[in-house]
Amino acid sequence: MTSDFFSAVDSRRAVRNFLPDPIPSDVLSRCIDAALKAPSSSNLQPWEFVIFRDPVKRAAANAVCLGQQSAMTAPLLVAIVAHGETWRRNSREILRVHGERGTLQKSQRDYWGRKIPLAYRTGPFGWFGLLKVMSCRLVSVLRATNSLLSRADLRVVVNKSTALAAATFMLALRAEGYDSCPIEGFDPWRARRLLKLHPKAEVCMFIAIGLKGQGGVASDRILMPREWLVREV
Repeated sequence: MTSDFFSAVDSRRAVRNFLPDPIPSDVLSRCIDAALKAPSSSNLQPWEFVIFRDPVKRAAANAVCLGQQSAMTAPLLVAIVAHGETWRRNSREILRVHGERGTLQKSQRDYWGRKIPLAYRTGPFGWFGLLKVMSCRLVSVLRATNSLLSRADLRVVVNKSTALAAATFMLALRAEGYDSCPIEGFDPWRARRLLKLHPKAEVCMFIAIGLKGQGGVASDRILMPREWLVREV
């Protein structure tokens, strides 16, 4: 199993040209299930996987992705959405499940019922978020403290968590023998409108999926020197 994991990591590449072969539904389902187990901040799982099936919407998504070859040739395209507003629903669900299991503790009610709303609420025009950040910065002069979120911080947090799910998804696809390409170059405003997203939601990335076609990988992998990227303190 260990060798299978490292094989998937080593062979995963960003593929630019795909074969037309479709992705079996059971393969896609397993890979999404794996991605849904990815870690997330406070277990709030702020992601959504949007699978393009309708040909008209797929054509619109290809245009949103600026007509890139990876999007145009992939038999399947998925949008990975980061949601900045689902923390309320998801916090309630965590507490409900703990209650149903008989494992709900006071510390959990306090964390997801009180601390998470305090951390995630930003107020009209983001004023409460800015007030929280300034207060935390002052406290940080005296002692280590967590930074309660501004509107910009919230966007960073949900995108970091969503990117973890996207990475897990791509590795699961590779383990199943399929290739992918994460697409960051797209029109974010048209993407939001196409998917009818909440104002606090955005597409973190699109992922093109399929089997690698001729010339699908542009060149051998280039890695920066390890000493540039790793240090001990």
